[in-house]
Order: sequence, then C-alpha cells, then structure tokens
Amino acid sequence: MTEAATGLSALTVKRDCDFAFVGKVPTRLNKRIVPCRAANHIDAALQTDGIVGIITVPALADQVPEAFGLAVADDPVAASLDLHEAIADRPNHLWQDFKTEIDPSATIHPSAVIAEKNVRIGARTRVDAGCVIRERSLIGPDCYLGPATIVGAEALDVRQSMTPMRILRQAGGVRLGAHVQILGHTTVVRATFGGFTDIQDESIIDVHIYIAHDVKIGRRVTMVSGTTVSGRCEIGDGVYIGPNATLRNGLKVGEKARISMGSVVTRDVEPDTVVTGNFAVDHDQWLAFVKSIS
Repeated sequence: MTEAATGLSALTVKRDCDFAFVGKVPTRLNKRIVPCRAANHIDAALQTDGIVGIITVPALADQVPEAFGLAVADDPVAASLDLHEAIADRPNHLWQDFKTEIDPSATIHPSAVIAEKNVRIGARTRVDAGCVIRERSLIGPDCYLGPATIVGAEALDVRQSMTPMRILRQAGGVRLGAHVQILGHTTVVRATFGGFTDIQDESIIDVHIYIAHDVKIGRRVTMVSGTTVSGRCEIGDGVYIGPNATLRNGLKVGEKARISMGSVVTRDVEPDTVVTGNFAVDHDQWLAFVKSIS
C-alpha cells in the first residue's frame, strides 16, 4: 500500500503493507485492508483473521499496532471504497479474464443471456429460459438453472457519500458446485470485494429466493421459496430453510439446523437445532410461548 499506488489525495499512507484486497472487518478474504472509524472497530480488526492493514482517522492512528499497515483519512470508509474501485478497475488484477467456456454437453435455452467472457458452465448443466448469467460466474457440472434466474447480480452496497448515490463496483463472482439446482426466479449476487458467493454440491434452491453477496452455502442444503439470505451468511451442510425465512447479514447456521417457515433469524443457529418465529428462537421455546398466550 503506497500513496502513489492509490492516487487518492484523501488517503495518507503512514506505514506500508502488502495487501491483496480492500474489504470490511467481517469480509472473508486474506491479506485485506479495512476501514475503522472508531476505536472499537480497530479492536475488532485486531481480533479478526486475514487483516494486514487499517485505514482510520488521524486521531486513532496510534492505536494501530506496528505489525499492521496504516493509512489515515478523514473518511476511512469512503477512502477505502475509492481504493477498492481503483484496484477493481485494473485489468487482470483481481481476476484473470477468459473467454466464456460452455461444455458441449450443456443445454442452453435460446433465450438465456450469458456473458461473453468470464463464465464457465460445466458438463450436462441445463440453463432454462430467460436466465441471465453475468461475468465471473463458475457453474459446475450437472446443475440446473430454472427460468429467469440471475447468477452474478450486483450487490446492494450503496455509496451514500457520493452525489448522486450509486452502487459500489463489485470485484468478486459466484461459484456453484456440482448438482446444484436453482428452480427459477432466483437471484444469486456476486461477492463484493473478491472471492465468491458459493453454493456447494447438491444444494437445492427453490423459486423467488434472494442470496446476497459473499454468502457461503454448504452441501445438500434445501432452501424453500421466498427466502432472503443477507450478505456474508454461512449456511452449513444439510441445513433446511423453510418458506419466507429471512436471515440477517453475517449469520452462521450450523450443520443440519432447521429454520421454520416465516422465521426472522437475527443470531447464529447452532447445529442440529430448530428455530422458529420473529425473532427466531428455539422451536420448543416458541411453542411454549404460543401455548402461554392461547
């Protein structure tokens, strides 16, 4: 990280470091630098893996240990996003471009729209009517993408400090394993700062579902219609998520957990448990509460 490399007058480098990505403290990318506007943000960064540098306000610079790269800015978040976009605009830096590759055994509906570069579609995968597959989408073998599904949509990461406001440029992609089935009218958003939004082997995603940026979905997950999974959630293997459930950003759902229909989940879910309600709690606790007021 050098001042010449950023080209940003709002950012002053105090201590150099070797980094690969700009991100946020919870972002799952190694060798990243992150913005910290307050002392508690710095404390969180120091306890989080993968962070090599911090951008903070001048008054907090002395709280960043010598082992970390350091830059200061009056608005650390805006400066970090400027830096991210500068990096994202560099050709073949965060991503090596390639011409789209579609296995000869794949079946693509004539009305599907597939980017001309940076898409890979595996053997025997079927892409149905009206699908849109955007750049930086890697789709494994034996998958099915149902009607009007979008893979690689932009994340709703708004640069509110800009006039007019606009969406942050995205640098990551989407990766689907083998035998993933998405039944239709579902949106899978690509990762924001780098890496992938991941859906692993044999997971089945129903219709009218929104899977946000940087979500990690394990193997053999079942997700029923109307579900919203917010950014950076981690869904373990064998999880079942019922109709119209909503998951807050950054949650971890353990293996084989079950989330009942209509649940609003605001905290982590332990493996092999069932949660229910708004806000979701242990299923038996929810039933006891309902009985107490009936």
